[in-house]
Amino acid sequence: MLEIPLSGIKKIEEIAKSSDEYISLSQGSVKLGGIPQQIKDYVQQLMLTDKTDYYESCWGLKIFREKLATTLSHQYNASFTINNIIPTHGCIGGLALLYLALLEPGDEVIIPEPTYPAYSILAQASRSTPVYTSMLTQTLNGSYDFVLDVEKIKAATTKKTKIIILTNPGNPSGMVIPMSTILELKTWCEQHGIFLIIDEAYRDYAFTPEFKTALPLVTQSEWVICASTFSKNMAMSGWRIGYLAVPTHITKALAGMQDALLNCLNNTAQYAAMFALDHPELTARLHTLVKNNRDLTQELLQPLVAQNLIQFETPQGGLFIFFKTPHADATDLCMSILNQAKVSLVPGQSFGPSGAPFLRLCYARDTEILREGVTRLVKFFI
Repeated sequence: MLEIPLSGIKKIEEIAKSSDEYISLSQGSVKLGGIPQQIKDYVQQLMLTDKTDYYESCWGLKIFREKLATTLSHQYNASFTINNIIPTHGCIGGLALLYLALLEPGDEVIIPEPTYPAYSILAQASRSTPVYTSMLTQTLNGSYDFVLDVEKIKAATTKKTKIIILTNPGNPSGMVIPMSTILELKTWCEQHGIFLIIDEAYRDYAFTPEFKTALPLVTQSEWVICASTFSKNMAMSGWRIGYLAVPTHITKALAGMQDALLNCLNNTAQYAAMFALDHPELTARLHTLVKNNRDLTQELLQPLVAQNLIQFETPQGGLFIFFKTPHADATDLCMSILNQAKVSLVPGQSFGPSGAPFLRLCYARDTEILREGVTRLVKFFI
């Protein structure tokens, strides 16, 4: 029997949801007033029709794929066609399709870490082998940074390597991977027949001009894939809709795998996502709220930084502050905070071996809830 463990995120969140006494700063949901009301109003009218009532294609709605291809081409100066686009059951559904379609048992997936735990869990589910490379670097003055070292990835590559997977902007680190690094990896993957998967779930929460999407590279290479979702940029995490931008030679295999797993996608969510694509101002509003929350969280955490109780780098993107504690493994500390302060964070070891001394805090929350949660956290330490 293949037993897949729950991620540390899910274990903590289950406790946080068990009682109103907890404040959840753990799971990476955008909880800023819910899905934009305009999308809900549109869906209410959609429900008066039969457009969403029946099975549709395992490829996703054709009109949705066309909409995505046109929108992404226009936004990012690319040349997508419908054959580059596969709508999926959230970003995680797209990643599952990729692992199951592209990997054979015993193949290897290189995972620079700390990173999203699903990457290694999916490797277990596909009976492949996760191979970690650490992005944590220590400086002479005792601080740290996260750097994607291409040489480490090259050294970890074997004949069994079939996938290299990255998050950009990073989860949990908040780091942005420079385009020069991505291009170097692209060349390496093309030379060795390895798929480079770039998860851009947090693309619309990049806070630095250094971030450049890898989407245009998908139409320039047979080995580059981008995954994305409406869970973050439209706060639609409960509606489970995302998409893959892929080279055309693997589209059919992914559609076949989606048919085997799901039959078809949530039609209502696909129509809602189409509506969202026409309203980028909704994403812009959420971006501003999240960035303001990032800044507020950093300000509230300063008493802990001043007393050398924690360290953190300003996130360049994403929804999280990943702060370092004095503990070699902060898991017990995370549980103490949960039990005593009633605030849920995620232990850093969930994101890979290098994350063990860290805790992840999600700041994509309504401001007053966030303020109360971080205030409780500060009081716990001081």
